[in-house]
Amino acid sequence: MDADFYIARRRVPSRPLLTSNAAGNLGRFGVAPLAALCLELSMSSLEAPPDALLQALLLHGGCAVCCYDDQNRVTGWNALYTEFFPEVASWIKVGTTFEETLEAFLRLQHPASTPEQMVQATKNGMFRHLNERGPIQYQRADGRWLELRMFSLPEGGRFKIWRDISTQIAPGTDSELLHRLIAAVNVGITVHDAHGDLRYVNTRFFSEHFLSLIRGVPEIQRRVNQGSYWKKFQEIFERDAEFEELCLSEAEGPLHRPVTLQARSGRFYRIQEQWWEDELVSIWTDVTDVISRKRALQQAHSELSALNRQLVELSETDSLTGLANRRRFGVQLERAQQAVIEGSHGAVAIFDLDFFKAVNDRYGHDAGDVVLVEAARMLQAHQSNDVCVARLGGEEFAMVFRGMEVADVLAICEDLRRAFSQGHFSIGAQRLRVTVSVGVALLRESRSQSVSLKKADDSLWKAKSAGRDCVMFESRWPHVRDGVDDLQVFTNIRVDDEPLTPEALREKYALPANQHPGFTRSQWQEAVQRRETVDDYWGWVSYKIEARSQDH
Repeated sequence: MDADFYIARRRVPSRPLLTSNAAGNLGRFGVAPLAALCLELSMSSLEAPPDALLQALLLHGGCAVCCYDDQNRVTGWNALYTEFFPEVASWIKVGTTFEETLEAFLRLQHPASTPEQMVQATKNGMFRHLNERGPIQYQRADGRWLELRMFSLPEGGRFKIWRDISTQIAPGTDSELLHRLIAAVNVGITVHDAHGDLRYVNTRFFSEHFLSLIRGVPEIQRRVNQGSYWKKFQEIFERDAEFEELCLSEAEGPLHRPVTLQARSGRFYRIQEQWWEDELVSIWTDVTDVISRKRALQQAHSELSALNRQLVELSETDSLTGLANRRRFGVQLERAQQAVIEGSHGAVAIFDLDFFKAVNDRYGHDAGDVVLVEAARMLQAHQSNDVCVARLGGEEFAMVFRGMEVADVLAICEDLRRAFSQGHFSIGAQRLRVTVSVGVALLRESRSQSVSLKKADDSLWKAKSAGRDCVMFESRWPHVRDGVDDLQVFTNIRVDDEPLTPEALREKYALPANQHPGFTRSQWQEAVQRRETVDDYWGWVSYKIEARSQDH
């Protein structure tokens, strides 16, 4: 059948295929005299054979014959037809349309084809059935080589003649072995001579792979330059950039490098060309599975890389606030330190929420988490490529400033302090006020980043000692009052019915507007150990403060 494997059209010789001088060879082909007479006539001289000749071909010819009426229905066939094509024997009958036999045949030959591909393959097969004349040579799946010719009948309809030409390729020869090998490895091969004339094409490969894509065989009998040659395959390939480049090429000879093109079927083909004994050999290989595996590996690698990035992100991110954690903070601090060594500016600041323990104790840890998340959001508003914001742990946050003058750093820290001091945090129906203490230190070329971080921590303690809600920058400990070197603080903790505001606290203890009840550093540490630290901003404790000099 012409749908068995799609093949390359061979040029029709100008002389009859068989001459009277070849009569002695007819027995080798198994062709009866009447069949030989038909085959000796060129297509130009025989549009349709006489009825008697047709009957003789059906009954006695050494060729397979099948006839169709003007509606493309089967009207008759001979025994050799079902011998050549045993797969059709179970369904062919008089009145069966060519399209029905073609569809059944295609389903056997191409079981993996999609319904869309089958529809297109059937359409292309019908086009060839109605328009091709031949002669066409192709190889069957069982290895036999057949030659097909098609003739129109005067009253309408067509008949087709196949003859077995396998014996022309002598069994056991290198040529026969090569044909079998090419069929087994499933590669496409075309060979053009030095003049550009087609010498060989592995038609079986092209028919199996492109049956549903092309209506007619590409005219590849002549190859002049690359552009004109590859344009003949436009029905097969997607019009991607690489194929367009081939179609525009004026170069002659083989491709200078292998190319991989995607067919409209979705499959990929690698085409490599080279000279071999003055002949241009083109080798086509279906590499769809290779590319699919490569893409799967690339996808897996991409997903693994994304997962690794996600794991790194998780390992360097605080799970509650989404800020960088101490690990990433250390990396950013090191980079900022290196920038300072290279001549840039840098600083580090530590932020600590004042009396945060009181929030957890009175409102619960869920409320404390809300405050931490909102505090992180306020700090993160100043994050940029040159500013990293991190949560170091608990209620302590940090910022690394790279390439920024100290005045700008202090301005940002003061803006943040003011935002905390003037803002409120909503915990259900409650509105809480939380202030922040900030310690700032420069990054210096002459000291390591760990020393600078310690300086910032010292500055933070200075801010706490000075009454909190302030920014300290590598300065000495302030005197709280003139003539008083120390403050002894005694706490009697109780819950007030009426919470006191910071202003009320200052008024209660007659403190200046810029001061709060404070501890000395040593006494503060002792109070922490005794769990007596309380938040004067919430007003739900009262203080009994007695200041006395160490001289007393």
